[in-house]
Amino acid sequence: MKKKIYHATIHYKWRTIRYVKGVAKPSKTWKEEKYETVVTELDVDVLNSDERFLNKLSNKHKSSNEIGVEVTNVVMINYLCMSRDVY
Repeated sequence: MKKKIYHATIHYKWRTIRYVKGVAKPSKTWKEEKYETVVTELDVDVLNSDERFLNKLSNKHKSSNEIGVEVTNVVMINYLCMSRDVY
């Protein structure tokens, strides 16, 4: 099955999550960032459910704690091509 490939700017928010006695304590403030990347899906709900993509975004932030990431917007979309070799 062929998939469309886009170059897009992804706007997302992230925060650190600490664990105190086994209970998750996320920080109260979200930080906004943007990231230019190549994606195959443009829907925010699909990107938020894609664990590989969220891990890619969380690895950008160096922290010994867990990072929580939420994609908020997809902007500046450029269609690149179609390919069958996309996972």
